[in-house]
Amino acid sequence: MTGEIKFFRKRFIGGFNRQDVIDYITELAQERDKNLALREKAQQDVRALASIVASLKNERDEARRLANEYKAEVLDTARKTLAEFEGSFEKLCVGFEEESANICAQLEAARNIIAIVPGALKEAGSKFSQLRTLLDEET
Repeated sequence: MTGEIKFFRKRFIGGFNRQDVIDYITELAQERDKNLALREKAQQDVRALASIVASLKNERDEARRLANEYKAEVLDTARKTLAEFEGSFEKLCVGFEEESANICAQLEAARNIIAIVPGALKEAGSKFSQLRTLLDEET
């Protein structure tokens, strides 16, 4: 009903106007049919939305499962890569220690040689002086 109040006209002899009553009943039946159709459409919409919600939940669950699998794969790859880097780093450290020990030994040998050079130069200078003296004596 549209909200307006209708009054039945009275008949001259007993009761209400028959056409008014029929029109009223017809309006009620039409309104009921319209409400039933709206209810059925609403129920269909609810079923459709429930189906969509269930589908979205399944998609969400699948996405979570895939994300967890991907996360596990990424973490596993990261662990392997880190282990490789650690191995490479360890080799680099060992190589550096060996090479630095080598360089230190070479520097020590060079220092020992350099320590000998001033004495050898002094001795060579002394020999030159002796040679000059010998040469001078011969002349």
